[in-house]
Amino acid sequence: MNTQNHKIEEAKRYLKKFEIVETDVELPIQGQVRDPEDLYAFLKDLESEHVPKIIGVYLDQNHLFLGHQIFLGQTSATFDTQVFYHYYLMFLAKRFVILINHPSGDSTPTEDDVKLIKKFQADVQVLSFKPFFADFIIVAKKSYFSMATNDGTVGHSDHQEHITKF
Repeated sequence: MNTQNHKIEEAKRYLKKFEIVETDVELPIQGQVRDPEDLYAFLKDLESEHVPKIIGVYLDQNHLFLGHQIFLGQTSATFDTQVFYHYYLMFLAKRFVILINHPSGDSTPTEDDVKLIKKFQADVQVLSFKPFFADFIIVAKKSYFSMATNDGTVGHSDHQEHITKF
């Protein structure tokens, strides 16, 4: 096999790894995502988790859910934003929300959470594809913190009154 044919075959094998497959699987979030309550399915799942998780939720320009990626065992101190942006680009997203659980039961942002928020805020200023950082939500037992509230208050699952829109 000549070099040209070899390269073509190699490219075909590579592209097969990324084949898009249609399925009848229902998305966990339907419609627009405009506030933390719209992400209730994820919030509820994270409430009782004992393993640290970070979930990237990817949205289009109309706040419609495109997909999500779960980073199991990750904490604010260990999370690599470069991996997150890989999935952001793969979903062709325009906006994103970060969900993180606190197995400790306290949804107050830690120093590491604040550092990670600042890292995302710095990233969106310098990245050429200009992602929109919509919210950073910390979920704990029966409560959550949403960066989008702008006042640092802790809300309770199923009921948070003063959530500002993304």
